[in-house]
Amino acid sequence: MNSLPFIPFFKTSRYRVQTMIDLSEVKPFERVADLGSGDGRISIEFAKKKALVEGFELDPLLADLSEDLIKKSSLEKNIIIHRKNFWDEDLSRFNIVCIYPMPDIMQALEAKLQNELKKGTRILLNYYPFPTWEYEKSKDNVYLYLKK
Repeated sequence: MNSLPFIPFFKTSRYRVQTMIDLSEVKPFERVADLGSGDGRISIEFAKKKALVEGFELDPLLADLSEDLIKKSSLEKNIIIHRKNFWDEDLSRFNIVCIYPMPDIMQALEAKLQNELKKGTRILLNYYPFPTWEYEKSKDNVYLYLKK
């Protein structure tokens, strides 16, 4: 397992989630990775757009909460919550990757996504931008990147 720091949970506001949805221009049946999926709110909103979402959450209480909220939303066929570390996962199958990162992981995250993602993959960062990549669009500290 990777020794990078644990990312704490921060609730993403409805406005920020909607901004992520809007910037991503998600289409039905696209594959979305929600890295550090927390309470599942981002996963649920992408699934409402008919995306196929995989959340990655290590905190068992948050994973349980998100699974409960997903069941209540009747979107369980569109969302899987993995209780494992996304650092150990190959992310190449995704069209969109979302994360609310912390500054101390940005360089390693940028390298991982650069190595694994296919060209055209959309990456949405909440609040903290990448150190060297140039973003395509941003709105209220939500950054959209395209894998070149």
